[in-house]
Amino acid sequence: MRKQLLVLLAAAVVCVSSVTSCGQAVEHEVRQRVENKVQQGEQRAKEEVEKGKQRLEQEGQKAKKGIEREVQKAKKQTGKGQ
Repeated sequence: MRKQLLVLLAAAVVCVSSVTSCGQAVEHEVRQRVENKVQQGEQRAKEEVEKGKQRLEQEGQKAKKGIEREVQKAKKQTGKGQ
């Protein structure tokens, strides 16, 4: 009887420790996946910011050229362009 009780107790300890280590492995896997997703999100955000900066720079250049054209037109109309 004692022998059976010891065997059952040992089996229970082994099962509990297996579940604990399995749970830790799952937790580690989940953490890795979350970290990967966060890194992907950060990279995507950086790319979007860079695209936004480039668009703003292009629009700024277009606006600057448009203003320069308007200044040239105004100078020609007032006769100061010569």
